[in-house]
Amino acid sequence: MGIYEAGEYVEVHPTFLYESIATFIIFIILTKISKKRKFKGQITYLYLIMYSLARTIIEGLRTDSLMLGAIKISQALSVIIFIIALILYIKNKRTSDKL
Repeated sequence: MGIYEAGEYVEVHPTFLYESIATFIIFIILTKISKKRKFKGQITYLYLIMYSLARTIIEGLRTDSLMLGAIKISQALSVIIFIIALILYIKNKRTSDKL
């Protein structure tokens, strides 16, 4: 996909399309998993894990990201959300396995 930026034609990735496809795939996966839910919050944690992972990858393709030095803020936030959600998922899964 191409856009004109400052009078110059630039090829860019259609990140909005990638995000839509990723979100739809996540929806399908979570719909299948929801019938076999093991603990409260499992679907929410899985959504946060999958979406933040997809968002981290997709943000890497963007050319117009907000930067803080050499770090894309959206990617940094997505990585933080991924780590927190993964820790909470593992903690709650271990707790539910003990019951």
